[in-house]
Amino acid sequence: METLSVQLLPEYTPSKPAPDYSSKLLPGEECIQRSPRVIQRGDNASFTYRERGMTLKLMDCREEDHHPSYGLGSTIRGEVSLDHRRGVVAVQAKLEGRIYLSGHPSKGVIIVSKERTLWESSTPNGQTCPSIMPLSMSFPTSYRERGQDRPFRLPPSFELSKPRRVAIVYTLQIIVTKSKNVPMIGKKLSREVYMNIHVRYRPRVRPSRPVPYSFSEVKQSPEDWMEDVWITKPSVDTGNEAFLARCHFFFPSVRVFTASENIPFHLRLETSPLFLHNLAKLFLPHQNPSEIEEVLNVFILRQTTVNIQGTSFSHDQVLGRGQMMLQSSSTSKAIMSESKEPVTWSWDGDLRCEVPILNTGFSTGQISTTDYIVLSLLLPPGQLRPDLSLQRVIPIRLATEPWIDRS
Repeated sequence: METLSVQLLPEYTPSKPAPDYSSKLLPGEECIQRSPRVIQRGDNASFTYRERGMTLKLMDCREEDHHPSYGLGSTIRGEVSLDHRRGVVAVQAKLEGRIYLSGHPSKGVIIVSKERTLWESSTPNGQTCPSIMPLSMSFPTSYRERGQDRPFRLPPSFELSKPRRVAIVYTLQIIVTKSKNVPMIGKKLSREVYMNIHVRYRPRVRPSRPVPYSFSEVKQSPEDWMEDVWITKPSVDTGNEAFLARCHFFFPSVRVFTASENIPFHLRLETSPLFLHNLAKLFLPHQNPSEIEEVLNVFILRQTTVNIQGTSFSHDQVLGRGQMMLQSSSTSKAIMSESKEPVTWSWDGDLRCEVPILNTGFSTGQISTTDYIVLSLLLPPGQLRPDLSLQRVIPIRLATEPWIDRS
């Protein structure tokens, strides 16, 4: 076996000290402008705006009605470039959110105001601004209002046209400051050029768990269901059970539902036909009680309340009506008979939003939006009246995105 020869390692000499580095340029050096590479996050829409010699490019955002849209705490990423850079002394970006209310001053209530300097000349003689200036600004997740102790979650972009005009608007503004020589007075004055872009703020909301497929699953997963008992009786105690109605409403206990999915429910009504017959004559006087087909109405309702200088008004919008299937052999005509004998009817049903939902409920010092499941006895969907004992109001939350299994 041949013995391997051991070679001596070469001798090493200490390296020279590393030179000092600085971000400041030395005489004769130039800087190459470079735009940072943006990591794709799934929302890869881009928009380019050109106005008054300015070009703004926004990247990594969602598209909504031909506008850039951003989620909870998202960062606005983009680039700003100028056609004419000579005489430019500063370039700034400003993100602003305002609440506009009918009857309020046109400037609205400011809820967000953030500024970022993209570039600024550091010498009196001036420097030529870069050809490309990166832009990065994040939406705050909350804000504070004057006179309020607690912070509010930043509300989404919002618009309501009736009964009064209400809007929450977010604007991205690019401000270019230029110097201008004035020979008459021998001084340099500055002027500002603006570009205003409307952006949408749409936080994504998902349910914490999926909605059960149907009420038939209640025995397998009782924890997924909630029961709400609603008792309706006259304001004066008559001591007669014939004038009392009891409703058992079973619906998913998650209480957060994706607007695009079906919400299963189950209803059981215990009362007398005489009670319903008298209600029909009282609240639906122009209909023959024996011809009424829908004893119970179930619907999703969104209520928006607006406060303007101490005066408030509400707007109710029915988002969808429940489709119900009677499970008993009783018919609506039998319901409208004048019998005093107690009877029970059961329905299985599904609820679903029938109009597009862009945002979940929110609350500010001026505007609040809340969603409800409403049960209405013999009354069709209409204006929400919490003081009316014939309506049962159950708060829920509508989500904009479906549930995702993250396990």
